[in-house]
Amino acid sequence: MANIKLDAKTIDEIKSRARSKLMEYTKWNDVIGGQIFDILELNSKVLYYPVEDEDVWGFSEKIKGKSFVWINTYIEYDKQVFAAAHELYHLWFDNEGEIILKSNMEEINDKIALTENELKANRFAAEFLIDKELLLQEIKTYGIDKDKIDIKDILRLSNLFVVPYKTMVKRLYETDIIKNKKYNEFMALTNDEVKIWRNRLGLSLPARENKIGLHNLIDMAMDLYERKKITIEKLEYLLDLAGLTLEKMGIKEQEPYIPPTDEELDEIMGE
Repeated sequence: MANIKLDAKTIDEIKSRARSKLMEYTKWNDVIGGQIFDILELNSKVLYYPVEDEDVWGFSEKIKGKSFVWINTYIEYDKQVFAAAHELYHLWFDNEGEIILKSNMEEINDKIALTENELKANRFAAEFLIDKELLLQEIKTYGIDKDKIDIKDILRLSNLFVVPYKTMVKRLYETDIIKNKKYNEFMALTNDEVKIWRNRLGLSLPARENKIGLHNLIDMAMDLYERKKITIEKLEYLLDLAGLTLEKMGIKEQEPYIPPTDEELDEIMGE
């Protein structure tokens, strides 16, 4: 079953929402990129943890009125950026929890019918991360000929905006910069072919592989330890959840307690 399409009125509404949020966070005319995580953290408790499954990009849920988002840091950084922007739509406009799947993000399987909300979230993420006016401005800045855009240009633009290759291809199509024939041609490239082109052009994304971040858990744990509310053993356990050690937090392991010997006690008592 083919995916439903968003009508023009809905798309205009999404564009308006994206522009409004860009202005609210003073990011108008600014490449968002990795800043998306700072914005996401202002709106929810964000957990970063690597799971070796490239089909699952993340997860969101609301528990006791509080929003939680998990981002899979095993996947490529640009995909994490897009997943974060996708989640912001749900947090801001429909308050719906979900599992973030690769098939939903890339819309690559016509046999999987996405819900209207998922299509809206994807379009919002694209509008928020790649504003049309800013895209045209950067195309002009880098001397790209809009009528002759090729794979090299698309990869450079995707790196500049820190978004997946296919997201940039779709964005160029949505903004009428490329036509249907070119769109199908660029979308037909496999992930391996895209990686080869990245290597050829010497393009690399910021490294964020396997990052572990548990919101403010570590800061709270350190605060409790410093106020002697938890033992060093409990602190060590909490640090381990985030892949940290006492040494990395500047704490020297305490020497084990050894009670005085009988001879030492006799000497103390005799003084």
